[in-house]
Amino acid sequence: MWSELPQLPAPEIDLLPDTIQQPVLIHLSDYRLIVITGPDGEKFLQGQTTCDFRRFEKHQWLRGAHCNAKGRMHSTFVAAKIGDQQIGLRVHASIAESALKALQKYIVFSKAEARVHTALLVGVLGDAAETTLPFSLPDVGHCDTSAGFPVLRLEAAAAELWLLNDTHAGIPDQLPGVWAHPECWQQYLLDKGIADVTAESVEELLPQELNYQLVDAVSFDKGCYTGQEIVARMHYRGKLKKHLYLAETDLSADSTLGFGMDVVGEKGSVGKVITATRLGQNRWRLLALVQDDATQNSAHLALAGQPILTWKPLPYAIPNESS
Repeated sequence: MWSELPQLPAPEIDLLPDTIQQPVLIHLSDYRLIVITGPDGEKFLQGQTTCDFRRFEKHQWLRGAHCNAKGRMHSTFVAAKIGDQQIGLRVHASIAESALKALQKYIVFSKAEARVHTALLVGVLGDAAETTLPFSLPDVGHCDTSAGFPVLRLEAAAAELWLLNDTHAGIPDQLPGVWAHPECWQQYLLDKGIADVTAESVEELLPQELNYQLVDAVSFDKGCYTGQEIVARMHYRGKLKKHLYLAETDLSADSTLGFGMDVVGEKGSVGKVITATRLGQNRWRLLALVQDDATQNSAHLALAGQPILTWKPLPYAIPNESS
């Protein structure tokens, strides 16, 4: 545990550049780490969440969700093995306590315990990180602790550092690059078509409504877990007619976007905003859960002036499941 988190440099940039010339460092202050400790931790999570923890045998990190019995998500997370009989779940800060309580409801039957751990979480973006960081990055999709702390390689140009205690206090000063505002991490996630459950959306959404089946966050062959019957039925029997889509829009300087705001098409409501981030004074980027055919036509937000949405490509394909 940290006695006190170190003071990080003030952010120098508020918006990710189109081309990242040097590593961009981001304090993931919008997130917390839940740590599961004990010999049954992995088994417990295997029976509770959407992802397959057997992949830890290959030193992979996982994206997943914890659902209630109706398949609605308590929380979403990034998981990694962080030590002997220790697993970290990186969750949004606004749900850390509620996510912990949802896990503790069932963990009492296992030889394991869960708690929110004080950790310094740092995101690193940019191709230059591969050659300039003072430690080696693992292969894409893997987690490595040989640097003395967990390093998760999200993709070729993105990683997370989970600094867990006082022994890692000097690491931020060793990191080359420019520090960015924490909101830049949301910009990165939106670009990748990834959304998290936050306080506004707890137990509101199925995993498929965040495209989690398309970003390797749901296993359909791992066996039973809480909510699995509902999630599997949607996959095998249901015809999913809506997905998460990326869009941008211009708003007045005093406007803001948040979870649940209506998206309106030619014939009325076609969906709602899930998450959004400001790209400048008036420009916003957002992920909206909308009917698939809505992206083929004009759509706007239910705000004064009816700001038009411009649909942007996602880095993964949306399958045609409605035919």
